[in-house]
Amino acid sequence: MSKKISILIQLISGYSLIIITIVAVTIFWSYRTSSQAVLQRSNQYILESVKQLQGKMDAILQDHDKLSAMIMFSPLIQEALKDLAEHRIPKTDNKEISHYIDQQTRSISYDIQFKLFGLSDAEAYTNSSSLEVIWDSEKEIRDAYWYPSIQENGGRMVWFGADVWLNGNIPVVMGARQINDWNRLNRLGTLFLVLPVEVIDNAVSQFHLGKNEKIQIADSFNTIVYSTNPKEIGMYMDSSIMDKFGSHKAHVIPLKVNSADMFVSYAYSSYSQWSVFAYIDAKEAVKDLNGIRRNVLLLGLLGMAVALLFTFFFSWTLSKPIRNLATKLSNVERGTTLPFVKTTMNKEMDILYSSYNSMLQNLDHTIADLSSKQISEKQAQIVALKAQFRPHFLYNTLNTIYWSLANKQLREESQMVLALSDLLRYSIDGGSEFVTVEDDLKQMERFIYLQKLRYEDKLQVEITVTPEVMNCQIMKLTLQPLVENAITHGLEPVIREVWLIRIRIRKEGMSLILTVEDNGKGMSEEKMKKALAGIEVTPEKLLHTGMGLSNLNFRIGLIYGQDYGLSLSNSELGGLRAEVTVPLQYDQG
Repeated sequence: MSKKISILIQLISGYSLIIITIVAVTIFWSYRTSSQAVLQRSNQYILESVKQLQGKMDAILQDHDKLSAMIMFSPLIQEALKDLAEHRIPKTDNKEISHYIDQQTRSISYDIQFKLFGLSDAEAYTNSSSLEVIWDSEKEIRDAYWYPSIQENGGRMVWFGADVWLNGNIPVVMGARQINDWNRLNRLGTLFLVLPVEVIDNAVSQFHLGKNEKIQIADSFNTIVYSTNPKEIGMYMDSSIMDKFGSHKAHVIPLKVNSADMFVSYAYSSYSQWSVFAYIDAKEAVKDLNGIRRNVLLLGLLGMAVALLFTFFFSWTLSKPIRNLATKLSNVERGTTLPFVKTTMNKEMDILYSSYNSMLQNLDHTIADLSSKQISEKQAQIVALKAQFRPHFLYNTLNTIYWSLANKQLREESQMVLALSDLLRYSIDGGSEFVTVEDDLKQMERFIYLQKLRYEDKLQVEITVTPEVMNCQIMKLTLQPLVENAITHGLEPVIREVWLIRIRIRKEGMSLILTVEDNGKGMSEEKMKKALAGIEVTPEKLLHTGMGLSNLNFRIGLIYGQDYGLSLSNSELGGLRAEVTVPLQYDQG
């Protein structure tokens, strides 16, 4: 026998598995929810910071845009550029115009340059500045990649990154716009505005997005105007990164940059057409998640430990009464019958303890009853042995009578005795419980033969049997009790000129149907129920003669199961209709 697992181990294992699963799922769900919330807040913070930076840049550029508009639309500048456009000598000289521009930019704390080119390449106006645009005339800039954008924008400012001269080429922010006549809107020249990169750097320095962050600002030509890594200024933006933000919608995406996991936040300005990129180290962005994960894990493990402790205690208290009961039952098998003297708080176990004590109280009575029954069984065996002599004595006696009548040539009387002898032998002899339909029909015909000797032509029997069922197996003595019941209880109580019994045997599907009908007095519904209900079958009652309907129904159910049996109903002949249903089985011999 394989070793069985104790209920204590089963309870502890089962509950522990449930608890560990629940806690693990809870930890995972809590961490995932918290991490998503933290990550969402971090991304939102990064995105808002980038949007603010982009807005700050727009404000700086728009302020300079307004200043440039005020300068180029001033009467002094307009008249000078009109004279140049019409090939006249301007009434205002360069110094006066430069002084005017210096007056307009005097409030600006950092170095800035305005440079205006007329349509004539002979003249250019500029303010005092250490910055110097490397172009001296509009003719020199017409082949630049950004020049078509100035023409396309009309009088609107185009912002881009470029280089100017200051003891060498240095990167700057440059704005350029077409100067138009404010009356006729015809083109008069081109204005250049040069800002040092420090203007953007001062704005960017106010935003701290985290450790190891990097900020890049690219113009509409994908040139890096500004970067926290100065080496990148003037270079082109990575096209793969630009493609990911092609919709110009502000958002944050995770990205691997130079084998490092980063969060890249993006904002776009419809005014300057500049793109702002902020690169944040993914580990830095989610550093708060490590603390959350640690706290969730510690709380989960603590909760799991407490839950497992309670599980062990609960399993122990639940299994202990069961183990005690199992021990007591094992002792009963060994002959020790001691009752429980303790009670339990568990209602179900208290019922089991009480039932066990009641079982012990009744055990002595049971043993005494079994002893007395064993004595009765011995006596019954002796009676049965004695009864075995009676059939043999009866058969021998009937055979003696048969030969005596045959010797006297009393043929009818001798046949009567022979039929009775065969009838009794079939009924009493042992052997198989099953016979063929043909054999049971012959037994029934012997019984009818004896009955017709008594009632003569008054008793009429119609038998209809389909040939295919003659070899089917049925329970021994199935038909005779039905015919005997029809004569005794159905026909004999009524006065009729002819007593009719109709017998039909057929198959329906996988069932064998045996029907016996009569034209006797019949039965009421209540009597039919009583006839089938019968009485309790005991060994003593089985020794009595007679095979009633209830006994037949009991035998059928005992042998074939409760789905088969005997049913009673009113017959169209006027009497009772008895129908037996058994499974269709053929003789294998």
